[in-house]
Amino acid sequence: MGRSKLPIKKIENTTNRQVTFSKRRYGLIKKAYEIAVLCDIDLTLIMLSPSGRLSHFSGRKRVEDVIYRYINLSDRDRGGIIPNREEIQKEIHDLQDQLDNAVNQLRY
Repeated sequence: MGRSKLPIKKIENTTNRQVTFSKRRYGLIKKAYEIAVLCDIDLTLIMLSPSGRLSHFSGRKRVEDVIYRYINLSDRDRGGIIPNREEIQKEIHDLQDQLDNAVNQLRY
């Protein structure tokens, strides 16, 4: 007989929540390891348990190295701040002006 599907919502009982975290933590770390090996990626997993204990996993590189690499990415590469349409249009217009000026200088 299979297991019943649990609804995905916060477990209110603190003891049950801690037990569930402890049991699932290993499975999550195992999956992180598998994807890091199979896909040859740098991966860091940082978890804070309901009781406040730190758990972490890092593939081939140290946690600090992966986080440092992430911090040094541009906002666009991080998936963070993406310029809005007006800013992109202004940048395109400025680049078009620079191109026009360069073409005019080459002509004369």
